[in-house]
Amino acid sequence: MSYAVVRMAKMKSHDLKGIQFHNQRERESRTNPDIDKEKTKENYDLINAENINYNERVKEIIESQKTGTRKTRKDAVLVNELIVTSDKDFFDRLTPEEEAQFFAKSAEFFCERYGSQNIAYATVHKDEHTPHMHVGVVPMRDGKLQGKNVFNRQELLWLQDEFPKHIQKKGFDLERGERGSEREHLTTAEFKLKKTKEQLGELENETVLLEKDLSHKKSEMLALSEVVPGEFKIKAKKEINTEVVKKGLFSSETVQKETGNLIISLDEYKRMREVVAAASTIKQDYERLQATDVAKENKQLREENKELHEAVDRLYDDWKEVSAENRNLKKDVSYLKALISDLRLEIQNVYKTTKRFLKEFAGGDRAFKGLFKDFIDKVKQQKNMGEFEKVHKREETKSMER
Repeated sequence: MSYAVVRMAKMKSHDLKGIQFHNQRERESRTNPDIDKEKTKENYDLINAENINYNERVKEIIESQKTGTRKTRKDAVLVNELIVTSDKDFFDRLTPEEEAQFFAKSAEFFCERYGSQNIAYATVHKDEHTPHMHVGVVPMRDGKLQGKNVFNRQELLWLQDEFPKHIQKKGFDLERGERGSEREHLTTAEFKLKKTKEQLGELENETVLLEKDLSHKKSEMLALSEVVPGEFKIKAKKEINTEVVKKGLFSSETVQKETGNLIISLDEYKRMREVVAAASTIKQDYERLQATDVAKENKQLREENKELHEAVDRLYDDWKEVSAENRNLKKDVSYLKALISDLRLEIQNVYKTTKRFLKEFAGGDRAFKGLFKDFIDKVKQQKNMGEFEKVHKREETKSMER
């Protein structure tokens, strides 16, 4: 039997760009080996016909409904992303049309529950090991962003119960996951930590590529700059113009005057042309680099990289807290199991004591059976007396076997 899986991850402002890149496959992932590039074209979004800017869309949704004037906190949860999937065996049993219906009916469920106006995206990934859908819910309620109230613990439990029921009514044979499962408590933190690490890896790889590109350009410009000397000296001679000036009627004098021009050799002229050409190339490369904003983009990537490192640290702290909480929950579960076991024994003792008492009180088997039957019927009418009834059925079965 396959299980319906719905996981939830909280997304803050610094998470949106990375999850946008991942969901819309805007950058090649070097950290997720499950992605089959040849199948990426089969991915689709049930809400948007083309790629969107997550930050802009989320802002539009918030601003269109916000009633107050207060600015959204920087650390506010802007999107609760729900991951909808099952195991590979379930999807292998579906036709392509049935699979599309599964995701469409799932998206309808979330649109009805949280309002279609609050669904930023519903992206189906078919290029990974198991098909799944990312549903981005902006937790708006009563004109406010209310992530803690929209997706509180009761809501998450409701989702785990009601989504399988909904999808079963639509003709898909899926069951609810195990209640109280340890996996259920750890999924969100682990999933978000994994995705943030993937985004961090992609950004780090992109930063390395940009740094290599900048290094290559720097080498080119350095090579050209060697052609351009720091102090440019030209080997040239002053042009002298010689004139014969008459002095008197029968005499003249030769006079040399500078024309203001310089005379250079052909080799010197060629050297000048090479230097000017190199300087022109450096100028063009510099202008091109300025126009493409490679330096600015590299700086931006470094800032995003730093933010993601900080996000990983925060998520790791969250994961440790969830792990500690999970350990405490396991202790509570063990304690409750022991308590339930003790209560069952007490109920069994109460049952046997009551039965003995009524038998002695009745004074005969026939009267006892009637009296005990009336007693059991009254017990059945009471709520939360299921364990008492179970003990009775077990004892009746034992009596019949004797």
